[in-house]
Amino acid sequence: MKKLISIAAVAVLAACSQQAEDPAAPAATTAATQTPADTVAISQLAGPEAAGSYEVTWADGTVTTTMINADGTYVDTMDGDETSHGTWAVKEGKSCLTPEGGAELCWTDGTRADDGSWEATAEDGTKVIVRKAEADAAATA
Repeated sequence: MKKLISIAAVAVLAACSQQAEDPAAPAATTAATQTPADTVAISQLAGPEAAGSYEVTWADGTVTTTMINADGTYVDTMDGDETSHGTWAVKEGKSCLTPEGGAELCWTDGTRADDGSWEATAEDGTKVIVRKAEADAAATA
């Protein structure tokens, strides 16, 4: 049942983002927002506040930074040096990044924790912990 709800919710979200003028969309959006967050794949980059700097902690403890830009581009850095750049988009409820000259990789984002972080899982099973840097600064201000 949870899988069916998840699939339906993702379909509703995709339809809403592509057909904002559809009069049925507000009712469908209301139904989707009533579904528990942990049963629906929703990108943490969905929404106008997505732009900003994100700290990414890999399984081996390596920490990188991803700068998500409002214009649909991103830049990855490690220790201040650029390691990758390309484009990003939210597709089917996933955060998808396509490095210049490389293949698109989509991440399923988990629910945001109290500290603002979330676990993201790539299609190949890679898991990282992501936290928006501005969220941390705002919490301590």
